[in-house]
Amino acid sequence: MPLSAKLDPRDVGLLVVDMQNGFCHPEGSRGKAFGADAVRRPREIIPNVISTIDLAHRLDIPVWFTQQVHYGNDVTRARRRIPSHLERRGVKLELCRRGTWDAELLDEMKAVREDRDEVVVKHRSSAFFQTTLECELRMRAVQVLVVTGTTTSFCVDSTIRDAYARDFDVVVPAECVADSDDAAHAATLASIERFHGVVTDLAGLTEALDS
Repeated sequence: MPLSAKLDPRDVGLLVVDMQNGFCHPEGSRGKAFGADAVRRPREIIPNVISTIDLAHRLDIPVWFTQQVHYGNDVTRARRRIPSHLERRGVKLELCRRGTWDAELLDEMKAVREDRDEVVVKHRSSAFFQTTLECELRMRAVQVLVVTGTTTSFCVDSTIRDAYARDFDVVVPAECVADSDDAAHAATLASIERFHGVVTDLAGLTEALDS
């Protein structure tokens, strides 16, 4: 899936969404609640995400990792009257609680993260919601945001929609995002391609940046 437009690395930023133990590790909250199959797809993309990070580092493209963090005493969530998507499935997760191993980045992400990379702590699905991400992107003159990570139909999708609303160009290498639901993953990629950005693959992204 080649990109029709060539990309200037000076305009580009890379976002790695929620590649954390709670979402991706078999011993994390999601894996324990739903079984190993629930984290199979997120784990499969780890080498591809690392390749994208390596590409960004080689081309001096700034990298942001998001880290979802939840508070046990979050009264704003407790005030909700409509059950959450997890509660409707009869599941209560202690997902990515502040200060826990569950909330930490995967060891594979820690191994490739460099001092120049940023970590954006977020408390809701979108990486833009009440965080400093937009300000940091503007300060680094980022116009094109390459989005990778998990979960395609929730946190990745929410982030991409917010990026589009802020007039960033969005590029998604398809083999670098993952979901526990294949149908939701495919539907979200189709929606991104239709409305919010461009879906490509790692080879297409590399060609667009290297030329």
